[in-house]
Amino acid sequence: MRLRRCVLWIFFLAGFGGLWGCGGDPLGRQPVTGTVTLNGAPLEQGSISFQPTEGATTSSGAVIAQGAYSISRENGLPPGKYRVVINAVKPGTGVELPEGGMPGDEVGVPPEELIPAEWNTESEHFVEVAASGPNQFVHEIAVAAE
Repeated sequence: MRLRRCVLWIFFLAGFGGLWGCGGDPLGRQPVTGTVTLNGAPLEQGSISFQPTEGATTSSGAVIAQGAYSISRENGLPPGKYRVVINAVKPGTGVELPEGGMPGDEVGVPPEELIPAEWNTESEHFVEVAASGPNQFVHEIAVAAE
């Protein structure tokens, strides 16, 4: 009887400790995944960031590779509304530092943004991160032919 009572107390305390001291993320962060297309094709490489609105302070972002991105729960976003900002450097632009070079020795042309301003500096694209369920978003970017 005494052993049984001791075992019950151990389970009770372990369960209580799990609820109290070891509890998860107080912000309720959620993993976020998605895809980005540019003129119907997966964006080869770039970056995406989610900037909080409505007074929240947590932001996050990820690298886009072959049109996909993923943010783990650990680095995820608390439920709420976020402004979406997507950037990608136009191929063939951007400066590089030659091997053994010093700052200021960069060669190349300044990087050009491949993504239109309405998806980055002037973005008015938003997503709503939910407290449950998959937070998967599709971002379809169209650029007018030059």
